[in-house]
Amino acid sequence: MPPEHARYQPTGLVLVRASTDPGDLGPGPSAALIGPAAPAREGLAWLANRWTRPDVRDAISMASPGLAARVSQLLTPRAAEATAAAVRRAVLATASYLLRWQRRTTPFGLFAAVTTATVGPAAATIGDRHRAAARVDGEWLTHVVDSLESDPDLQRRLTVVADSARFVRDGRVIVAARPLPGQRSPGPPRETSTTNNRAVRLALAHAARPIHFPQLAARIAHEMPHAAPATIGAMLHGLVGGGFLITSLRPPMTAADGLAHVIDVLDAAGAAELSAVAPILDWLKAAGELIARHNALADPREAARTRAAAIRAMATLAPDAEHQLAVDLRLDAKISIPSRVLDEVALAAELLLRLTTQPFGSVAWLDYHARFRDRYGAGALVPVRDLVADSGLGYPAGFLGAPRARPAWRMLTERDVRLAALIQKATLDGTDEIRLTDADVDALTVGNHATAVPPCRLELGFAVYAASAEKVDRGDYELRITAAPRTPTSMVGRFAYLLDPAEQAQIAASYAHHASDADPAFPVQLSFPPRRTHNQNVTRVGTLLPDVLSLSEHPDGPTVTVDDLAVTADAEQMYLVHWPTGRRVVPHIPHALDTTVQTPPLARFLAEVADARSVVFGPLDHGAAARNLPYLPRIRYGRIILSPARWLLAGADLASVDPRGDEPAAGRWETSLAAWRQQWRVPDRVVACHGELRLPLDLSRPLDRALLRARLIRAGRLELREDAPPDGYGWTAGRPAEFLTSMTLTTVPKRTPPVTAPPGDTFRPGASTIVHARLVGNPARTDQLLTAHLPKLVDNLIGLGLRRWWFRRHRDTIRVEADQHLSLFLRFSEPGAYGPAAAILAEFANGLAAQSLPAELVLAAYHQHPARYGHGPALLAAEKVFAADTAAAIAQLRTADLAGIPAQALAAASMARLAAAFAPCPHLGYRALLACLREATEPAERTLTDLARRLADPAGDHQSLRALPGGDAVADTWQTRDLAVRAYHDCLLPQRDPVSVLRTLLHEHHIRAVGVDPDFERRTNHAARAAAMRCLAQAAPR
Repeated sequence: MPPEHARYQPTGLVLVRASTDPGDLGPGPSAALIGPAAPAREGLAWLANRWTRPDVRDAISMASPGLAARVSQLLTPRAAEATAAAVRRAVLATASYLLRWQRRTTPFGLFAAVTTATVGPAAATIGDRHRAAARVDGEWLTHVVDSLESDPDLQRRLTVVADSARFVRDGRVIVAARPLPGQRSPGPPRETSTTNNRAVRLALAHAARPIHFPQLAARIAHEMPHAAPATIGAMLHGLVGGGFLITSLRPPMTAADGLAHVIDVLDAAGAAELSAVAPILDWLKAAGELIARHNALADPREAARTRAAAIRAMATLAPDAEHQLAVDLRLDAKISIPSRVLDEVALAAELLLRLTTQPFGSVAWLDYHARFRDRYGAGALVPVRDLVADSGLGYPAGFLGAPRARPAWRMLTERDVRLAALIQKATLDGTDEIRLTDADVDALTVGNHATAVPPCRLELGFAVYAASAEKVDRGDYELRITAAPRTPTSMVGRFAYLLDPAEQAQIAASYAHHASDADPAFPVQLSFPPRRTHNQNVTRVGTLLPDVLSLSEHPDGPTVTVDDLAVTADAEQMYLVHWPTGRRVVPHIPHALDTTVQTPPLARFLAEVADARSVVFGPLDHGAAARNLPYLPRIRYGRIILSPARWLLAGADLASVDPRGDEPAAGRWETSLAAWRQQWRVPDRVVACHGELRLPLDLSRPLDRALLRARLIRAGRLELREDAPPDGYGWTAGRPAEFLTSMTLTTVPKRTPPVTAPPGDTFRPGASTIVHARLVGNPARTDQLLTAHLPKLVDNLIGLGLRRWWFRRHRDTIRVEADQHLSLFLRFSEPGAYGPAAAILAEFANGLAAQSLPAELVLAAYHQHPARYGHGPALLAAEKVFAADTAAAIAQLRTADLAGIPAQALAAASMARLAAAFAPCPHLGYRALLACLREATEPAERTLTDLARRLADPAGDHQSLRALPGGDAVADTWQTRDLAVRAYHDCLLPQRDPVSVLRTLLHEHHIRAVGVDPDFERRTNHAARAAAMRCLAQAAPR
């Protein structure tokens, strides 16, 4: 797979992430200071030595104020009685942070920094005058805003807006409860609710857009003149306190400077006139001035002093907040990377897409898409609020608050088996890596990628390992993939505020890459508060796109709202649609916050649904068979390391890791670790991983082994990944550095939403004119039920006013373990027939049970699909087609059984006949069939196609068909269906192009006449194409 075959092109912006290690931190503590018998005095001496360095003190204080306070306390004279265990813990924690500073590139406080690289010959010059940019910590700011917002006098001077993510359930308005202060994990979803009375409805309706508090109160008073002003005010204050109304004081995540936003709002509200608020405003302005001064300083030491002063001042305002500032660094560096490296990165992205286990979306979204089409029908335009409500489909499986749990495991695939075989061969051969060939990539590719939809934009993190810049230029390097964020998210956007305007414009341009003349997609920036306030430091990203989709925020300006959005789907894709314009919406989350737990479920839904059926991009998936193996070798393609070698280490694999163990116990642990490393060929340099935590280690050093031991005690099991080779960062002067770039498709595929319509009516069991009955059981008996038993049931129902009936087989191709069933649809003249019909159905099921046939009967709702079939008279005409097609399918099944021929052959011929009738003339119908059924890529089954051609031949009034047992009945049902299909075509013509429905009619016929099996259907479609081409050829003028 040469680079020129890659479909992606880098956007030009390359972000560098590098350690800010000053280079003189010195060695860590000796083995004597970290063992179980480590003396406290020596440990304190080591801490004191490190704590004399202002840069160390500053960096650790920013990262962990708790650790910094603990070390400072241990070093006071009053702490002379500190226990050896407490000192040892402080030594290990401090040493861990210093190792992180030396070895990790992920930005975190003062330990690592970012900058941009240019494209050109490899070069790297890194200085030590990194520029610190401070912003107020999200949790600190939330404490301050909570305090200010509780003042009723100030509230009355603010604007408010209703929470856009609210919903109504069982007579109550519900919003997500605000995060608890100081919480380490957001935990399960929590709700706050209030009665949905008239006053509340008025308040939330009038506050759909920002409105001044007094104006809102006046409008409610105008519509409820009997309500006392004090009562209205108390209600509004309560709605603000509960989060139903959001004040302008709370900065949206698009406000890059949250403190400046709060100060501006307070100034605009005249807060200086309020005696209780004025002093706080003065404090905030003083803190803002210190932060602004800090951010303008070029001298790191002066910046540190100013930062410390700001922290002291801010601590008095919110003493319960652990952090006051969040600091990022702009790296003092000039780095250049060759274009050939970026070409290879684009190739790596292509490889990860080819090797994905989910080329058509995740299992959860495949299931959701299928359920959407079953419930609403293709083309139905369903408002987002209605769709995710409990009365709709809710959220996809695995989402927070979803009605279905996340699938526990996925089935073993042929791709997994092949990759597992490569892994086993490498293990048995004693090699430490798998070198993929093009043939291997083809063998590991799941599905037909020619029909898969790749993401229009993606990001890839990578490291370039080379001993020198000259080697990089010569191509003598290794390129390792270090990050592959999910496509709705971004690792770049969070640092946009550190970049210059031209670089920010490059980021924005990559997000807008979806739009084209053929497909005017509507990119929006998704902005929402995280489920944990401290994460605002990650999610606060300034406005990058012209349009913002804001959730549960008081926006700064006009935004797209949830009420503007709806979801639709066709046979292959799902679409998020902007109601007012009809354009496809593509939301972007401009940061890398975890979407599974840390992100509100509605935000995650909106971010994912727009590309729900696209290729899932992410790190290389080793597959179900290999995911939990104790060892996985490195996997590479040429110079590209797609996945590093990986080991799983559990506490049970080694001797006791009791932290209170004595020296002999520690020695036994060291011995068992050495034996484990030898057995599994574990190198010295590894990265210990647990969740989101990463710690590079050198296992040849006692300190690193002690840190490994401590991590293993806490986690129980760790993942160890091989780290960079010893000279891997030689070309960056030995400093760990990684790169991140965004890429876009060279050619954007056209993705136009289908013709849409509102959802249809729902006929619920009990008192409707349509009875939907399901017979659940062994699908092998379905044909027998259709040909021998259902006709008798229908005869018994005629007297109740049965006008027509049809059926549909159902098989869940996503959750293959689910029961299969046969759905019967009975249309009666009057709803009063429902009860008697249900009784007859029950007796029918009893009869089936007595004959040992599937007899589990379920009465279900019936959902009309006007978006798929048309509305009004067209929908009624479609029902007549369903009924006529049912008769044809049953006749075909009887004939196939009597004649001993494949039902597929009759179905293929029937599909050609159906297409011929569903057009102004047969020629156009045959051509429409050829256009809507994809040409098969696999060889045809000659026997099947030849038989389909003969049976479809209309010569002699279908002489070949009528010669079969029961063939006359089949031909007669086809003629009857012709009449229904032509009438439906004429009714549909004023509403839409009937050709758009042909694919659905053909698919439905296959389900009735053969079954639900995508592989079978592809072969049947191929035979139907052959039959249509034969009919066209015979009718052509000679």
